[in-house]
Amino acid sequence: MLNLVDKLILLYELLLTVHVLLFKTNIPDWGGHIQLNIFIIGWIFFSAWTANRFNRQPFKFIHTFYPLFLLIWHYPQACELRYSVITSSLDHILIPLDLAIFRVALYDIIPRNLNLLSLEIFHFFYFCYYLSLGVPAWIVYKKRDPQISAYLFVIMVTNIIHQWFVIFFPADGPVPLRPDIMPDGVLMIPIMNLIYQLDAGGGAFPSLHVAGAVITGMYAYKFLPQWKWLWIFTFCAITAATFVCSYHYPIDSLIGAITGWFCYIYIPRIHDYLLFSIHI
Repeated sequence: MLNLVDKLILLYELLLTVHVLLFKTNIPDWGGHIQLNIFIIGWIFFSAWTANRFNRQPFKFIHTFYPLFLLIWHYPQACELRYSVITSSLDHILIPLDLAIFRVALYDIIPRNLNLLSLEIFHFFYFCYYLSLGVPAWIVYKKRDPQISAYLFVIMVTNIIHQWFVIFFPADGPVPLRPDIMPDGVLMIPIMNLIYQLDAGGGAFPSLHVAGAVITGMYAYKFLPQWKWLWIFTFCAITAATFVCSYHYPIDSLIGAITGWFCYIYIPRIHDYLLFSIHI
């Protein structure tokens, strides 16, 4: 009844629940996290059951795409748990490394020298990451291509890996500097400010935006290679926006590109092994 992505998310929820119980003294609302994890576990079984029991398109659609919507909660939850092990930010490690590689604080200098229109455009690119997650899944879903399982597995494992990074390596990035750097904006800057008010933040290293953009870009190219330049432009735009909008240090984006590439290369092999060799 459960597919491979269901089982992956179940494992993550169970491990996260164990983590919360082990470190509950450092987690103010640890009980709330446990309750939400239990709810998500129940939803996974319910969604799988309805998709198999009724075998109709709406139920199958919901069961297929719910993991992407679950990311709306998973990442903020990881950010809320970021001080459960290490109780302070590790930016003091990242800033010297960033300056050693890039020589100057690009996340500060570039936005201060751009006009409002340019900053609005880059915030739009940053926002496009959230939309891009569903693009490869929608393409293969419309084609009824079985590769949708591999894509969802890869994007979920990538997110889970980076969520554990958030929990065990808390870093705010340059986000606290944004009020001094960014203008109030007209549309996209206020939208992103609102999103970050709802999001606890603190998951800067490595950049999940960039790692996810690698995955979505590579799979989009795989499924629609004739749009190659669109996917390349989208990846470059999202990557640049991470530090131009002062959400990440460039080193976050660099390492995010590396981790994203490793995830794209190796996680599909794990998916195929689990699915076809040991039939999980």
